Amino acid sequence: MPRSLPNVILITADSLRADHLGSYGYSRPTSPNLDRFAQQCRRFTQAFSNGPNTPHAFPPIMATRYPLASSRLGLFDAPVTLPEVLKSAGYTTLGFNAANPYLSRLFNYHRGFDEFDDYFDMSTPAQKRAPSLNQSEIVTIPQMALEQYVISEESIHRKAGLESELHSQIFACLRKHSSQRVFLWVHYMDTHYPYLPQPAAQRVLGFPLISKEENLKLNARIRENLECSPELLKKIIELYDAAIRQLDAKLGEMFGFLQQHGLYDSALIIFAADHGEEFQEHGDVQHKSKLYDELLRVPLLMKLPFSRHGETRDELVSLIQVAPTIISLIGMQNPFTHEAILNQRESGIVAEASYFKNGGPPVDQQILNIDPLPKRFCYRDRNWKLIIDTAEPQPVLFNLVNDPFERQNVYRAESEPGRHLLEVLEEHINAEERQRLTSKIARVRENIPPLKGGRGDVKGTSP
Repeated sequence: MPRSLPNVILITADSLRADHLGSYGYSRPTSPNLDRFAQQCRRFTQAFSNGPNTPHAFPPIMATRYPLASSRLGLFDAPVTLPEVLKSAGYTTLGFNAANPYLSRLFNYHRGFDEFDDYFDMSTPAQKRAPSLNQSEIVTIPQMALEQYVISEESIHRKAGLESELHSQIFACLRKHSSQRVFLWVHYMDTHYPYLPQPAAQRVLGFPLISKEENLKLNARIRENLECSPELLKKIIELYDAAIRQLDAKLGEMFGFLQQHGLYDSALIIFAADHGEEFQEHGDVQHKSKLYDELLRVPLLMKLPFSRHGETRDELVSLIQVAPTIISLIGMQNPFTHEAILNQRESGIVAEASYFKNGGPPVDQQILNIDPLPKRFCYRDRNWKLIIDTAEPQPVLFNLVNDPFERQNVYRAESEPGRHLLEVLEEHINAEERQRLTSKIARVRENIPPLKGGRGDVKGTSP
């Protein structure tokens, strides 16, 4: 492998809003280490996720594939993944997911990794890590909605224990492969509910220390999606900001290790959130399957090898372009269906999600067959955003210039931009439905046993 190929490090953070970071204009000092890193990066101010929660956000990141292009959420039938492409080029591929079950082996996120740890056996003691899954295998998804993030002393100790050992395992792995060209993916969960920042992170931001008992009560309100008074919401946001500060300390430790071991300057390093977080801007907390900007706008930072000076970029970009951009920047041929950020003229952004009866993402066995579920799609450019909900009779249109917080539906009043965006979005939806059908037919064919015939085994005929 040519020595000119850089190490590639992809760092993702769960549920991290761009507008709560100093480098994106936030007034609280939540992110000093990330802000210093941003000074050496291409900082994209208008970056958007293609899905509002992890099951819908990560197929675009890891496989450049819209989440609803398959009947199953995950990487089951994605044609190719980013680690698979890099492994084919000689990279040693290392993946560490801090116990988000939707990014575990259960959903094939180990695809292409030489070493992969999802810590899934730590997230629920009764469940052990699943074996590797073939695409054609029947998969049973455990109960995951609340059990994974239950608010209890046990879950707090479990999460704290994982956080304390995560970096030691990552750093040991990097030392072991120090002579090789590596692709490293790390996914942090500090900013995902439940928000459990240590006291030091609260103190450094000048917040009144929230007791363990009060923390449990606040996180229980988040879990139950209960309406919060302004006073309670303020405390919840303080917990969230302290969790960002705790994440930022880890990022500082990560960057320090890379610098100490001569791995920082020459590496291509990308930092992004998979999606944002809602604090009752549209009536809820956490991140349900809604397509408003508090859930879709994310930080995106790219440090090029040997880069010393940052650059602010304000073109519209989305996370489905991250993998092609990585491939392009290291000089490989792009096998994905989308173009790299730097090779494409600005175009609109598509985001989408399926949802269950409570408006949240599908859970349990639903995640393996989202076809019956209602779905939401949005298309946005700089001025307008159109949202289609398959369970609602009429689209929703927002004028983002006059109404940046997406409060007033102007679909009836603004027929011309609404009609244009509707045509674009319907074309996307129709193409995706065809793609989903193709994937289903392929899975059926995979599972048809050979027929025994007089002239040898014959594959089953097409349905």
